Amino acid sequence: MNFRPLRALWRALRWLILLPLRLVELLGRLAIGLVVLAFLAAFFLSQWEPALKLPPRFVLTLALDGDLVEQPPLPEGLRSLRSLESGKGPIVLRDALDALDRARTDDRVLAVALDLSRLGNASLAQIEELRTAIARLRQAGKPVHAYGDLLPQKAYYLAAAAQEVTLDPEGLVLLPGVAVTQNYYRDALDRIGVRVHAFRVGKHKSFVEPFTRNDMSPEERDVTQDLIGGIWQRLLDDLAQDRSLAPAVLRRYSERYDEVLAAHEGDAAKAAQAERLIDQRKSYEDWYAGLLEQYGRESDPARDVAFDDYLRATTPPLPSATTPVVAILPIQGTLVDGPPRDGFASADSIVDRLDDAADDDSVKAVVLRLDTPGGSAFAAERIRRAVLRVKEAGKPVIVSMSGTAASGGYWIASAADEIFADRFTLTGSIGVFALFPEVSGLLDKLSVNTDGVTTGPFANGLDPRVPLTEPVARAIQAGISHGYRRFLAVVAEGRKLPETEIEPIAQGRIWTGETAQKLGLVDTLGGLDSALERARERAKIPQAPARWLLPPLSARDVLMKLLFEGRSDEFETRLQSLGLLPPGVSLTEPRRLLRAFDDPSGLYAHCLCAAP
Repeated sequence: MNFRPLRALWRALRWLILLPLRLVELLGRLAIGLVVLAFLAAFFLSQWEPALKLPPRFVLTLALDGDLVEQPPLPEGLRSLRSLESGKGPIVLRDALDALDRARTDDRVLAVALDLSRLGNASLAQIEELRTAIARLRQAGKPVHAYGDLLPQKAYYLAAAAQEVTLDPEGLVLLPGVAVTQNYYRDALDRIGVRVHAFRVGKHKSFVEPFTRNDMSPEERDVTQDLIGGIWQRLLDDLAQDRSLAPAVLRRYSERYDEVLAAHEGDAAKAAQAERLIDQRKSYEDWYAGLLEQYGRESDPARDVAFDDYLRATTPPLPSATTPVVAILPIQGTLVDGPPRDGFASADSIVDRLDDAADDDSVKAVVLRLDTPGGSAFAAERIRRAVLRVKEAGKPVIVSMSGTAASGGYWIASAADEIFADRFTLTGSIGVFALFPEVSGLLDKLSVNTDGVTTGPFANGLDPRVPLTEPVARAIQAGISHGYRRFLAVVAEGRKLPETEIEPIAQGRIWTGETAQKLGLVDTLGGLDSALERARERAKIPQAPARWLLPPLSARDVLMKLLFEGRSDEFETRLQSLGLLPPGVSLTEPRRLLRAFDDPSGLYAHCLCAAP
């Protein structure tokens, strides 16, 4: 039988059936092409933007409208594309520091206007770096004026570094203090029949407590109270010095705020001024117009220049590929093993960049900027080994700790030539843990039976459907104990101290940078600028520019960052609109934490701590 006519008919039918799909695919490709062309056009237009000419005399406006972050979202050559976005994005701490330091020696800058009305998330360590830059400005004779319509604690801590603080007449200053509060799930897990087996070494390694207890352990309560008490006292001391007040006045304002408000008929702005926390009450428009009038002249009125424009106009050209540089490598977020993932510090990406720095003749030193609570112990060890390879290439490595550099973050830091930290940095947490959830009780409640055969106790030893056996539990604990001893050995080797001196200050305990320096875990108290200067000194290149070591981005990566970075979580928004998630409650951190559990050995060096 001749099948050729049937085959030809089938080919024709198949072509007709697939035609709409091919048309859709073609239209999709055309749409993607148009988007890429628009993106490229916008990019080239941004690069051809005419140079901004600054006026001869102006007030520099630094409006910190957004979260402070350590890592630029885009490489330096593409930073001007941020201006294409709608709304405010995150503010790179380094950019703000650069603007303040350039203004210090710029005769055109008459004063700095610091608007803190929309300051987002920031750690006290980041705030203190900005306070230090403001102090240098004031020492150089440059006035700094701060404003806020609302001044929460961190925003006020930054504002107080200025010589004058102005508050909106309907605003308020909040000094609630420092608190550490978290949820505990033991009863909830028991109710649904889930048992979490926790293995740890270090009596203060408290990561496991929310899964095994209903409250904070007495040991953890004592050390946490000591930690936050020290932080709060330092804050009060600094604010008292800034505002020429007795710490007792600030304590009364904080702890008896209801009485303070009642004394001024509930007028929070009036109360703040009466207690001398602020200098004056004005609307933003009146405040800013007054500044321009104050620094202007009849024949030569003062102009204003925004922070972004000032940075763009004063940023030097990018160094050539052969110019000696100090490389800054940010390590931000929970440490995970494997390829890059948004919101995490990926070992694959970080190791690749460190190896590139070791091989790059133009890189003469590396500054690691750490802002991580730790995570995968294996990821931390891979990064530490890459740090050692940079040092073996004859290049100094300096660590600059931001808000948090604890547990796995300290594992990495211990390999550096020197460690810089802020007074408020949370560091240490030298300990290791593992968690294993067992759901046999949950299956019993659901009348689900599990049965089978094995060749030995370890064949299904980590199957969450069956009870954890003693041999498997002993094996896990042995691995945890080895991981802890390894952590101690890594720190002892890096810090050139005997393990007997490290052991008493380990045990998973978290320290502030100030205390860590006294204990020998940190070398110097200082910020990113201080770490860069030390890197230049060690590399003998005093005038070398700094260059970010960022992962390469494809055109798609850049486009996705511009479109979606920093946007609200659509999933959470939909849950809230359906009434399934209370307003203000976020699932982002729990989901991110669960995604971070990817260590191949199941061992974690994580402090479950957030920078104050």
